[in-house]
Amino acid sequence: MRSFLFLCLIFFGTLQITQAQQTALTSDGKVVVLYENGTWKYADVKVNNHKVQQNIIQPTNTKVEVLKPIILKNAEVPKTSFIKGPSKKLAKHFRVKNIVRCQFTLISKDNKVKLKTDWKIMNGEAYSYFGFINDGDKLTLELIGGEKIDLIYTKEFEPKEFEKYGFSTYTAELDLSIEQLQKLQSKLVYKAYMNWGRRTEEYKVVNPSYFIKSIPEISK
Repeated sequence: MRSFLFLCLIFFGTLQITQAQQTALTSDGKVVVLYENGTWKYADVKVNNHKVQQNIIQPTNTKVEVLKPIILKNAEVPKTSFIKGPSKKLAKHFRVKNIVRCQFTLISKDNKVKLKTDWKIMNGEAYSYFGFINDGDKLTLELIGGEKIDLIYTKEFEPKEFEKYGFSTYTAELDLSIEQLQKLQSKLVYKAYMNWGRRTEEYKVVNPSYFIKSIPEISK
């Protein structure tokens, strides 16, 4: 009897965990498990009692992806966390104070779209490690499937350093084209690379579906 109850507890516990997750199939045939906290991983899952392998052979006559048209309206999506993770450079010098965060604000006005990026570096001397954000520096977003989208900064942005409090900030804007919006709306973002004035670093994306959820809010 105890063994039966134990098995029931395991079953219902597994069921609850499964319901807290979602699965998605990428364009290159990979299965992705999405968690409620915004993280994800590649995994084998069972769909309709059939095991789906992590790599699925695609037919030779794969259809060309058709991107959904976007008609803009004036709107602003509230600031949301997109990046949060350790800096490899800072981690070499600091065991704790090595986190980089970035919050996004998507703004559409007069048929133009800007992405405001609010960076927070947990170090009071960010310039020493990262320099300025220069004209031509870029934030590269890698989508599920491997495609990369380069978002280019067109102005110079100087960090504000708060040495007393142990952090620095950069507030900078990027322009987004309709084509970039279409691609970002169609797939999850799972990697981000920031090309700072002094180095390029890869950061963890904590909100991979940000654009999928946000772009409809600035569209008619």
